[in-house]
Amino acid sequence: MVQPKLLSAHDRESLSAAATHFSGGRHAQAAALAAALCLRHPEAGLAHKLHGCALLEMGRAAEAVIALREAVRLLPQDAQAMSNLGNALAADNQLDAAIEAHERAIAMQPGVPTPVYNLGCVLLQAHRPGDALRHFLSAYALLPQDRELARLCRELLVERGDLAQAERFCRDNLSALPDDAGAAALLGGILLQTGEGQPTEAEVWLREAVRLAPGDAVSWSNLGLAQRARHEIGESIAAGRRAVALAPEWGQGWSNLGVALRDAGQLEEARTALLKALECDCECADAYYNLGCTAQDLGEHALAREALIEAVKRSERPAWILQAAHACRQVLDWDGADLLENAFAGQLESGEALRTGEPPSPFAWLATPGSDPATQLQIARHFSRRFPQVGQAQQRERAAGPLRVALLSSDFRDHATAHLLAGVVECIDPARFTLIAYDHGPDVEDAYRQRLQRSIREWVSVRTLSDEDASCRMRDDGIDIAIDLKGWTQGYRGGILAYRPAPVQMQWLGFPGTMGAPWIDYIIADSMTIPPGAEADYSERVLSVPGCYQPNDLKRAIGPRASRADLGLPEGAFVMAAFHQPYKITRAVFEQWMRLLGAIPDAVLWLLEASPEAREAMTAAASLAGVDPGRLVWAPRMSSGHHLGRLAAADLALDAFPVNAHTTASDALWAGVPQVARCGTTFASRVSASIVNAAGLAELVAHDDAAYEALILALAHDRTALAALRTRLQTTREHCALFDTAAFARHLLSGWEMAWARCRQRLAAGHIDVRD
Repeated sequence: MVQPKLLSAHDRESLSAAATHFSGGRHAQAAALAAALCLRHPEAGLAHKLHGCALLEMGRAAEAVIALREAVRLLPQDAQAMSNLGNALAADNQLDAAIEAHERAIAMQPGVPTPVYNLGCVLLQAHRPGDALRHFLSAYALLPQDRELARLCRELLVERGDLAQAERFCRDNLSALPDDAGAAALLGGILLQTGEGQPTEAEVWLREAVRLAPGDAVSWSNLGLAQRARHEIGESIAAGRRAVALAPEWGQGWSNLGVALRDAGQLEEARTALLKALECDCECADAYYNLGCTAQDLGEHALAREALIEAVKRSERPAWILQAAHACRQVLDWDGADLLENAFAGQLESGEALRTGEPPSPFAWLATPGSDPATQLQIARHFSRRFPQVGQAQQRERAAGPLRVALLSSDFRDHATAHLLAGVVECIDPARFTLIAYDHGPDVEDAYRQRLQRSIREWVSVRTLSDEDASCRMRDDGIDIAIDLKGWTQGYRGGILAYRPAPVQMQWLGFPGTMGAPWIDYIIADSMTIPPGAEADYSERVLSVPGCYQPNDLKRAIGPRASRADLGLPEGAFVMAAFHQPYKITRAVFEQWMRLLGAIPDAVLWLLEASPEAREAMTAAASLAGVDPGRLVWAPRMSSGHHLGRLAAADLALDAFPVNAHTTASDALWAGVPQVARCGTTFASRVSASIVNAAGLAELVAHDDAAYEALILALAHDRTALAALRTRLQTTREHCALFDTAAFARHLLSGWEMAWARCRQRLAAGHIDVRD
């Protein structure tokens, strides 16, 4: 081999000029000078090396391989020449030979990152991403300050789906390069996606990402999602708006903004944002899902069904499948619901439904035919894991005085919860208890809200507060007992109590089942909704009150009674009222009603006004069952008082299953109409039995479909017996346990005090049975 020092001064100048041209990106000039040197000095290894490198940069890979093979023959210990040959072979698509060349280069010069990196590139080209990543990580360990190498490692880790390793890498990356915006953004996104750590940490890293790279739309959008996870809704919307301003054609950004707007109750604007997301990207699965959920909130159930099915077509996530099934039930698409529910049941059985990712809705599951108490607990527990797990509240000193009880809800207005609650809060003894309403609902003024405010003197709006801030407010307010009145129903804020603001925490009224939440100590129930022996299917301890867990208001006004003619009902008909929300009307329930119409010739079925799709489905099902659709009579929606007034025109109120009539049953009985109850095994399927029992009409409870149908037929065929029942109900109504508001309040307060006594004695929550 000819050494440079053995070249003539002129040739040494030519070699130096060729190297300068190469460094300056003038590869053709470098190649020409190096080629001339090779002709004059065939044994000049450096000239062949430089010639090959220049040819490779010019895209002449095959020629570069020839030149570099000669270079490594002449320079057998030159690891760089060997690695350059590997690059040329890779460019010439000789991948096995390229891999061998890089491996030889690494063996020649261990601890040098460049050939390790080059080998990673060839392995990536050979479709061996796992091996490529391993070498890139080895190279990065030697060059932790290399931003481009760090970016490549991050991208491959994400592409492989190894988020745990990607998280660890990002943390190492940020230790070496604290100002690496890409690493901060990815770490924040991973923490957001996996739920590892607290949402706060994801927000911290994403804030750092947008500080370092304020023009990065993805980081702004993810920051909005992190803020949403902590219920910082105003900040979430602002971040989402910034993202779509930076990337107005990015569908996912519009989808993320839309879901924050939905959380804020800005449903029309949310729908607009989500439609914009789909305009930008018609394959954006998240946008379809979020649009479906928003449409459900708006009561646009046909759109909800369509959008959720489109979401499931693109991603068969368990939570999405269950939500799509529920949307099908809202429009009585029983075939669609059955198909989706069967798919979800398979995912539940395999365990897929309970793995990480967006958890399925506990409410949608408890409304699903075939769900049972054990799986309801599984689903609820999985759902609750999305919130911080803080542990038991610390005991604290409290001043003497009434116990301070927080009621947490969005329904302190003309809503079923307020209808039930209004009477009992007026019976609370202020010497024993001080009630504080923590309101996260819409800012409305109506008669029910005003009535509640007369009894609940302390009123705190937490609508715009994060879960943690709302919890801190409760703690600062010295709350002793906190009661969640929503559970996992629409508009829930269960995350507030997850921070354990009160020593004793309960759930009541809103959610007919277990919340599966370790921060909820008690569920307020009764011996019918949770019978002795069923406690194991509830994460909470049971605070059981006599009669029915559901309070009622003796002051509820009943509007003027309307004539059947005014209501569109036949004058001499046997009127069976079934004022249920569509999702409660399963195929089996409707077929049962059709059999009853077939067996009772003068009967009509009085239904609550439904969407055109639901009405069409029921009309078609009636015809298929051989029943004249004219025997289905639709009642328009109206105010509570007027509804109670018209209910008296019914002869009998029918139940639904597996989600019973709840407040619907109380309404019927208060209006003087006998209610038949179909009792099952879940909380939601035992509520009507509890209500009817507490009204003193235990004989109207049936425990299977055959007994239920037989009971209705017996009453329809013995109108005298039915009239006697009606008279008995009207006579005892104001004195029975169901409507004895003062007695219910006494039992409830006793239960609260018993739970508090256990807490003061530093005893764990335990089952409490309040005696009459």
